[in-house]
This record gives sequence, C-alpha cells and structure tokens, in this order.
Amino acid sequence: MSYSNELESSYRDLIGQLTRNEKLNAANVTYGEPSLSFRNLQDLSHFNSDWGEVELDGRMIDEALSLTSVSAYWESSDPLPGICGEFYMPSPVEILGMGPDPAAEMMEDSFHREFVSQLRPFDMAQVSTPRYMSSIRMTPGRESLEVWFHDLTIMETPPYPVAYTKLDLAFVEYQEAVLLTKGLRGWQYLFADVSLVDPGLSDIGESLEQGFEVLRAIFPDDDFSPLIERLEARL
Repeated sequence: MSYSNELESSYRDLIGQLTRNEKLNAANVTYGEPSLSFRNLQDLSHFNSDWGEVELDGRMIDEALSLTSVSAYWESSDPLPGICGEFYMPSPVEILGMGPDPAAEMMEDSFHREFVSQLRPFDMAQVSTPRYMSSIRMTPGRESLEVWFHDLTIMETPPYPVAYTKLDLAFVEYQEAVLLTKGLRGWQYLFADVSLVDPGLSDIGESLEQGFEVLRAIFPDDDFSPLIERLEARL
C-alpha cells in the first residue's frame, strides 16, 4: 500500500470520526473520488507559463491526497462549550488550475502583487471564517514550496502583505496536521512564528485553549500534547 493510500484512508477515518460522534454536529462533508495525483501533473507549465522552473517536493509528488475533494465543517454539541473546525481540500488538478487571487491586482505594492499572484489555495474555509485559507507559493528554486495562511487579522509581516502568515509546514505535513487538529479553527497559528497574546490574535489563543480542552473530552484516545505544547509556547 502506498503512503498516499494510507493518508487517504486516514482521512476516511477522520470523516467517520466527525460524522458518527454524538458530541459533534458535522456538515458540508465530502470524501471524493480518486483524482490525478501531483505525480501526474509535474509539467507545471501546462498550468502557468511562469511555472516552468517550479518543482514539487518529493512528498507532495508521492504522498499528498489525490481525491476530487475532502471536506467537513463541525461544531461541538450541547452541553459542551462551543468550538468548531473546518477543512476543504480540493484535488491537485483544481489547486494547480486555479488562477491568481483577484486581490493581487488591487495591491499597490509590486512585491505584494507578485507574492499574492504566486499563491494557490489548497485548504479553504467555506462556513466558519471568511477568507481563512492556506496556500502553496509557486516559486522556483525551492526545495519545498512554502505554505502561507491568510485570514482577516490585521497582522504585519513585512515585507509581505497584511494578514498573510508563513507556516512552518510543508504541503503534506499540513495535510497530516489536519488529521490531528480536526481542522480546529485557528490551528494554523500553532505552526507560525506568532504570539497568541498579541491583541490581534488573543481571541485565537483563547479559542484554541478551549478547543483542545473540548477535543480531549471528545477524542480521549488522541494525543493532543504536541499541539498543546505549541500553543503554550505562543501564550
């Protein structure tokens, strides 16, 4: 069995966990059909003429999800404290086939325009938080393509545009992280160089603290300690 099949099997199990658990209400659930993998799509110039020298890393080629889509939105049920989570990951074909974010053309700074035009979303919130999305940055000469997170938080990360945060995760590592976090709202900040006591992010820090407390009650067999350690390091 290939690792890719193992990852897809793990996502099938996650979907089952979220939909069958009586302590959760799940919606927008999909587990799609097999799709072309990144291995089948390595000539990136077919998608964008500027990507002739962009290379995908080995794990992305061999191990990433290759389904038409996988997604879920969930909320905790009463009487538990209210928490939520979400993920929506389209197929490799859809990720690479997306055009640049129209927001790029509205930016006055040329570096900002170029940066945003290089991003291609691969995980997007559709219900919980508008404009929550994680993207790969399609740039040549990188051993592993950068992963960037965007939300509406007014956070300065010069020289990059406001509200864009680089994550210390590669593409497949991100997909693996979703399995444990269940897509808990704001989990991406656990892998960013940020302080969750800063005014713009303090609500995220408080939400994650409560979120992991609730998740430990819902999923007692899961070990959330690595994530909680990351959270504590940012508080």
